[in-house]
Amino acid sequence: MIRFISKYMLLLLLALPMHAQLTSARLNVIGLTCSACSFGTERSIRQLKFVADVKIDLNSNVAEITFKKGEPVSIDQLVKKVYDAGFSVGKVVATYHFTDEILNGKSWATGEDTYMNLSANEVSPTGDKELIFVAEKYMKKSDYKLYKPQIDAVQMLVKGNRNGHLYFVSM
Repeated sequence: MIRFISKYMLLLLLALPMHAQLTSARLNVIGLTCSACSFGTERSIRQLKFVADVKIDLNSNVAEITFKKGEPVSIDQLVKKVYDAGFSVGKVVATYHFTDEILNGKSWATGEDTYMNLSANEVSPTGDKELIFVAEKYMKKSDYKLYKPQIDAVQMLVKGNRNGHLYFVSM
């Protein structure tokens, strides 16, 4: 356990800034039942300054969001807008466009935010990659339980040692 914790602590502290850009996201919105619900949720999401476009498919309960190029994106704010509209989120999948960035093991930084890949495999991403965001409010509770031990171990080590947000993702 100490080896596991030490490895993740080192990876987080060594995360280098990257120029990755979130380009879009898909959110499974739980509880949408009518067009008024869909419209209210879409209107709530559109208030975010980094959102370029929103399309909600009421049949699949999926919100497709396109982000403005060059704008910092907050997945926390995006998910909060769905909750503020009276619904919850079952899954968040975002597309990142990587150019020639370097990952330090399984973590990287973009602006003030740090991203930790919880997947078993270490990857060196290039081009567009889908990231599944892992957090209690970003997914179903049964799915979150699978990641919780890893997340708790990393959060215990980095508490108070980072600026910005620490996002956990799976590639």
